[in-house]
Amino acid sequence: MTRQDFLWPPPVLPGEVVAVTAPASHVRRPPWEAGMNILRDWGFKVRCGPEVFQPRAYGEATDRLMARRFEELWLDPEVKAVLAVRGGYGCLKLLPHLDLAALAAAPKRLVGFSDLTNLLWDLHRRLKLVTFHGPNLAQLPDLTPAARENFYQWLTSPGPQNITYRNLAVLHPGAAAGPLAGGNLTSLCHLVGTPYAPQMRGYLLFLEDHNEALYRLDRMIHHLLFARVLDGVKGVVLGGFTHCGSHDGLLEVLTTALAPLNVPVLMGLPVGHQPDNHTLPLGAWGDLDTAAASLTLSA
Repeated sequence: MTRQDFLWPPPVLPGEVVAVTAPASHVRRPPWEAGMNILRDWGFKVRCGPEVFQPRAYGEATDRLMARRFEELWLDPEVKAVLAVRGGYGCLKLLPHLDLAALAAAPKRLVGFSDLTNLLWDLHRRLKLVTFHGPNLAQLPDLTPAARENFYQWLTSPGPQNITYRNLAVLHPGAAAGPLAGGNLTSLCHLVGTPYAPQMRGYLLFLEDHNEALYRLDRMIHHLLFARVLDGVKGVVLGGFTHCGSHDGLLEVLTTALAPLNVPVLMGLPVGHQPDNHTLPLGAWGDLDTAAASLTLSA
């Protein structure tokens, strides 16, 4: 893969429209209002529908309805970016019902994380589109200033940026380069065995997770290994694993589980279920260097 393999969607600028959607779980009004105020303070117009507040019934009819609502917002010519209101559960079930040809004809900046990993990866893989692993609307008020500024930059920048993350922890030494891909470990595991399964050959893989026991992290990484999802991965950079056990326990489990890859591994990227949740574009070119303990994204 090369730097030119993926399409960067147009940026969204102040005065233009950001659509807020809920392909995963619905949201309560207080965090929704706080997030909306931030977008409006930045000068964006914001569009969303009542489904962001409505609990979901199980069943294919609901899945089709949520897919249709997602497409309606995406295909609105005034909408320049689509932002998930929150994570939770549900994106996986939308994938069979999306009109990929229609979405490809109107590339947009899709931003979210956690359960949104399903949509981020699928649209990146099938449309060759750069998608953005970043905060959901409800998380915006809780972000650190650096993470919030980083989110704004990736929304409004016309293309790749030069950013270096330093002082990362080295789990396995080496250097590697390639496009970034990945996201929530649990969500990626749930795609295995489906038509939407991840294949990470040629990528720098980033992973994060939340509220998972150490043994479950070990099991999920081995699931990806044994399913051959990680064959040919160039390197791994790990984000936050919040409420997943002690730091020493995490180091032991993640170091040991990823050793069979025989690739460089860094840990400590400010990405995940935490206030310092920076935005990472899937498809952006990265250079991972354990000698410098850094990950650099470059234009």
